[in-house]
Amino acid sequence: MPLWRPLSFFIILLSAGMAHAQYQMISPMLYEGPRISLQDHANRFQSKPLAGDTVSLDYRPDPARRRQNLAHFVEMSRTTSPADADNLAQIFASRDILEEMRTPMGKVGLRIDNVADAYTLWWIDAWQASRGINGDVDRQTVIAVRDQAARAFAQSGSLRGASDAAKQEMAEALLIQALLIESGVEQAKANPALGPQLATAVSLGAQGMNVDLSSMTLTENGFIAAK
Repeated sequence: MPLWRPLSFFIILLSAGMAHAQYQMISPMLYEGPRISLQDHANRFQSKPLAGDTVSLDYRPDPARRRQNLAHFVEMSRTTSPADADNLAQIFASRDILEEMRTPMGKVGLRIDNVADAYTLWWIDAWQASRGINGDVDRQTVIAVRDQAARAFAQSGSLRGASDAAKQEMAEALLIQALLIESGVEQAKANPALGPQLATAVSLGAQGMNVDLSSMTLTENGFIAAK
């Protein structure tokens, strides 16, 4: 059964040139627009969707839109970490790093062209980083969280009627955040003193999305309220 950490190749790529200031780039979102606010809904951990709640979370990726999204992120990053922004710009220019995530994500049942799948990757990575955890997550757990995220999006109605461009912008923002978090986790393995900095950055970023990572626990059935 495939385990978590599907992005190890990209983590090495990012870690090679990223400075400690990368934690400042772990922000609520990478675009101007509605924030993902699933925490607003009391039934986040509900096991069944509400009747009639359906929404398409798939989108058709557009290469031009992707270049625009990544360029926007690089420009936003320059205000907090110019050197890291330059490094990311070089990475983005040299390869389609998001498209290359398709295969490793697929090994744990996720796709790059689905908003709930991108949210799942970010959600699990963020929760683990906030707790200083660096463990594997099995496919069953990943799928449970994905289904949970899809239900929450459907119930929130935040993406009902959203265009492919809007969904791509949101998903790619989450994918880049997941890459940055995984990069930070790898750096903290080599330098444990960085762990608390990463945990704080991730927790604050999640709060900006109205997600309190400390209020939940990850189980094989998805996230549940922490006791």
